[in-house]
Amino acid sequence: MQTKLPTIVAAGVMALTAFTGCHRGTVPATTDTPTALTPIKKTRAVAPSVSVEELQKAKVNEAGVIPILEYHDVLPKERSMVRSVDNFKHDLQRLYEEGYRPVLLRDLLDNKIDLPIGMAPVVFTFDDARASQFRYLSDGSIDPTCAIGMWQEFAKTHPDFPVKATFYVLPDSGFGPAEFAGKKLKALLAMGCEIGNHTVKHLALSRLSDDVVQEELAMCVAKIEKLAPGTKVDTVALPMGISPKNKKLLASGSWHGMTYSNRAVLLVGANPAPAPISKRFNPMRLPRIQGGEMDSGSTFWLDRIKNGDQGRYISDGDPNTVTIPSSLESKTDKSHLNGATLRVY
Repeated sequence: MQTKLPTIVAAGVMALTAFTGCHRGTVPATTDTPTALTPIKKTRAVAPSVSVEELQKAKVNEAGVIPILEYHDVLPKERSMVRSVDNFKHDLQRLYEEGYRPVLLRDLLDNKIDLPIGMAPVVFTFDDARASQFRYLSDGSIDPTCAIGMWQEFAKTHPDFPVKATFYVLPDSGFGPAEFAGKKLKALLAMGCEIGNHTVKHLALSRLSDDVVQEELAMCVAKIEKLAPGTKVDTVALPMGISPKNKKLLASGSWHGMTYSNRAVLLVGANPAPAPISKRFNPMRLPRIQGGEMDSGSTFWLDRIKNGDQGRYISDGDPNTVTIPSSLESKTDKSHLNGATLRVY
């Protein structure tokens, strides 16, 4: 079986609105220095493998690209940084019909993507803790017109597409109104979602001193943990996609006795992410795709992947193995296996 090498192209980098919401100007999403995953000591047991014929039929490729989608508001009308209600519903339906299934960011980082054979992972992320993402009605039920409400309704008839996402929150906003922030964070965790760091004030980190950068990152974690005790916050989405001058501060730091540690840094835009096994995979520079109709938005990239010019990640159905076509073996980094067994066919 001949499989085309997936390529993360720079040409698809989206044109972003300067300092609007989470975006700035063009953000390069290519990886600079591949960073290996932290290996685990215990190797997972290998389940019985499917046949080569089944792998070929399903077009299994666990070295393919993975879309990490980035949403902000979900409102009636589509515009910059806003996905319309109709288009968000369409996104869910399209992804389902094209064989995507949601996985958590930690599944990608751990190289533990557990999907049926032939299915493709998609990672959902939501920035800013906006009310249109998660809203309660006066009776305490979830508003069916917010993103979570629409997704829950979709999952009723598509139970294999559950609500799984990472929410990069501004803890003082708390999805508005702020008094419900703790309740909503706890509810998201109970659904099986993740909470990530998006700083406190959503400032351009490049303009801040090292001390203030650490204050923004450490305080965000402290505020989240106060609202929802026990929450594990170990990834960060850069406000406007802007890194601090001292990029080492993104990995870890402290401020007045409060500490933080990040195993992944998410960018703004502009293409699918490499698979964990890829030599291009760098968890400290993970690209995302903004949900929208703009150049290099989600429709653009899902069309490209569907048309076959981007080899997408297709699961072999066994989280204990990483299965790839032989044509891609030289493009993989075995140190990224993280205890899984590599299978080449």
